[in-house]
Amino acid sequence: MIFIFENFVYIEYGKTTKYVMQTVISYYYDNTVDVQFDISSTCLIPVDIPQRNRVVYTRPLQIYKGITNVVKIAVKNADQKPIDVTGHLLTFNVVDDYVFSNANVVLSANVVMSNAAAGLGYVTLTGLDLVQLDREQYNYNVKIQTCWGNVASYVDDNYGGAGQLYVSNSAYPVDQPAALDLGSLGDGINSAMYDFGTI
Repeated sequence: MIFIFENFVYIEYGKTTKYVMQTVISYYYDNTVDVQFDISSTCLIPVDIPQRNRVVYTRPLQIYKGITNVVKIAVKNADQKPIDVTGHLLTFNVVDDYVFSNANVVLSANVVMSNAAAGLGYVTLTGLDLVQLDREQYNYNVKIQTCWGNVASYVDDNYGGAGQLYVSNSAYPVDQPAALDLGSLGDGINSAMYDFGTI
């Protein structure tokens, strides 16, 4: 989908006047994460599927503060074919691994399945969800709950369980809170007033 915004600009060249139209083009793309999950629908024996289509590179996921971000999740097998995840609970996690030994989940959301038979779902991350994220780079993962418990899904064919996630505040900046007036207080003895200022 393409949005085109048009505006006329007045430009004067000596004695001639010209109106020039500026065009700004904006694109709307789906933000889709492909994850790999190789467990049969019966939950008994893992499916052995030959890898004919290897994923060499997983693009980083870019999300923005100040707006609602919808991230689509597509669950596929090792051959990059959609897999049925009916009856499984998928969880999208944002992990802060700034200190590798102290990595922790800073944001978690359940994946809403739009078509479980085709392995399609989505996660909605609102602007309020992202307020607590103060760094620009995180990792993400998708955890799948099965009859065996929580099972990892992979973002590439090298068993990479986490992808890169970038959080940007520059595209849709969040307004800074207004200054807080701390007021003033009298000492009650010699009528002195103490102004505590603003922060």
